[in-house]
Amino acid sequence: MSEIQETDKTMRAIAMVGGIIAFIESILQFMGVEVLDYGNNILSGTLGIIFAVLAILLGIRPIHYTPAILIGLGILLMVFSIIVGGIIVLLAGFIGTIS
Repeated sequence: MSEIQETDKTMRAIAMVGGIIAFIESILQFMGVEVLDYGNNILSGTLGIIFAVLAILLGIRPIHYTPAILIGLGILLMVFSIIVGGIIVLLAGFIGTIS
């Protein structure tokens, strides 16, 4: 297996793990448990679930611009106070960009 395929699989695996963590973190926002309290639990939780599902789907079936999309999703997740999942998805995007 070439090095490019190895880093692509790593990016996909990290994106799926980050998406699952972001999904769990979004569910926790509906219950009022969050790292940063912006006072917008329903909006942040709903958009967080949508972005987390997109990150998981990009991990399962990547497209041509997957690293750039993952970086954007990671930033959006962090904006909506889903910090841990956003950082992991952002890391997956950077790993994909390097390869």
